[in-house]
Amino acid sequence: MLIRVHRLHKMLDNHHALDIEDLQIEGGDIYAVAGPVGSGKTLLLRTLAGVLPPSGGRVELEGVDIYRNSQIRQHIAVFFEEDLLYERLSVYDNLNLYRNLHHLPKESIEHVLAQVELSDQARKSVAKLTPSARRRVAFARLLMGNPGFLLLDHPTLRTDLEAQNLFARLLKQKAQEGAAILLTCEDLSWAGKFCTHIVELGGGRVIDCRRNEAPAPTASSEVAEEGSAVPERLVPYKVPARKEDRVILFDPGEILYATSRDGKIYLRTASEEATTNLTLQELEQRLLGRGFFKAHRAYLVNLQHIKAVIQFTRNSYTLLLNDAQETMIPLSKQSEKELQALLGY
Repeated sequence: MLIRVHRLHKMLDNHHALDIEDLQIEGGDIYAVAGPVGSGKTLLLRTLAGVLPPSGGRVELEGVDIYRNSQIRQHIAVFFEEDLLYERLSVYDNLNLYRNLHHLPKESIEHVLAQVELSDQARKSVAKLTPSARRRVAFARLLMGNPGFLLLDHPTLRTDLEAQNLFARLLKQKAQEGAAILLTCEDLSWAGKFCTHIVELGGGRVIDCRRNEAPAPTASSEVAEEGSAVPERLVPYKVPARKEDRVILFDPGEILYATSRDGKIYLRTASEEATTNLTLQELEQRLLGRGFFKAHRAYLVNLQHIKAVIQFTRNSYTLLLNDAQETMIPLSKQSEKELQALLGY
């Protein structure tokens, strides 16, 4: 599968919202398009999907212009920011509706449900699912029909870590099977771990396009003062969180990071995740002086667990943690400057 974008431009409100001279995606490639809000990421994706016709230029799939031949668009599948599910219908009925529209075999439903690990939820109405489970249903729909070109717009929105890991594994699998993949993101803390190429977009134009080489971790910085064989613990302290029917009291040193997601605050350790009633701001104040750093508006990170600082683009930074999963956390440009001054790297 080969996708080529040639001299593509899109006019909106009398200005060039998109201006892409050339972009080529081959089967097996996973392209991550990164850039700030308003950079044109979603507009590019919808144009490649055949949803928004360009003002000029061509989008070709296997040498065929997708806007001149509607049949070729059957090989394209899209995962939008919106789930686009019927809440009153069950998981199975949502997928069955899509199957009937696209004349797909019935067994494809069971197959994709197993892939996204929702086989036991097939008869549950979408309205009763968690936001992350709904994203899994939408992702299952993406996989139906074995498409050759997959487009995903901010795929990690409203997802938990388990879903993010599942999506990454399935996307790598699809690429290995020969599919071409393009996804959009505002930072590369997730996609940067497995994408093959990075496209930096700004003002609707490609600022940089390069192959993603696995970053070599740098030696971790020593934060403790010399001569302190054992860190001093002045006041015993625990951070309360809840998981199912238990209240868990975390030692701050166990916490990898805290993050805001779906209106809740989650604490993540190397082995589990739980919610806390404290706000991110309250956590930042309570953990003041205990090695935590505001890496991003939605992330409070324990500096003792940072393994490396990675720069993907001129304005895109990520923290690599030292846990077994090598978790990546977004780092804002301003926070990177503060961290650089703090650690002196």
